[in-house]
Amino acid sequence: MGDLPTQVVVAVALTCLGAVLIVTALLLKRRKRTAAVRAHAERVRHLHRLLLRTQYDYPRPSLADLVQASRQEGLSIRLHVAGPPRILPDPVDLAGMRIIHEALTNVLKHGTASATVMLEYRPDRLLVTVDSSMSGRRPPVKGRQEGVEAMRRRAGKLGGSLTAGPYQGGWRVHAELPFRADVHAEPPFRTDPAPF
Repeated sequence: MGDLPTQVVVAVALTCLGAVLIVTALLLKRRKRTAAVRAHAERVRHLHRLLLRTQYDYPRPSLADLVQASRQEGLSIRLHVAGPPRILPDPVDLAGMRIIHEALTNVLKHGTASATVMLEYRPDRLLVTVDSSMSGRRPPVKGRQEGVEAMRRRAGKLGGSLTAGPYQGGWRVHAELPFRADVHAEPPFRTDPAPF
């Protein structure tokens, strides 16, 4: 009977030590997860800035060059080109760049690092398709809708169309951008005289 208190003390001490170890392990796991989330967010921001900066280089890079810039950020991208590449009307070129930019940024944002970009040059239009896997994760509805609507507006300004949604277990963005002679690039600044 004299040893019972010692056994109780040892049992309590071991239980407390186990609890401390479990809490420490959980805190370390949480810290690693938080660091990984921050690193991932920074990688997305860096890709976004790089692609945005690339679009304003002079002379403006081709759509294939934009894909190459994304590869430099660690994205694994397969590029397929159908039809003879051509000099695109400026509004079509810029819309294509912005759509690819948004689609590739979303690929990385939603947890995947690989995509397939298809550019199809037709006599009267450019087709842009970006396919990616979702690795079992679905993009947040709000962020996905905002990005899709922004891309859809860009295509719509050219009289084109854009669809986005699940496709063969992944996600597909597909845009048709017609070469319309009556569509002009929006001026970067107001051209009307300022009132005095």
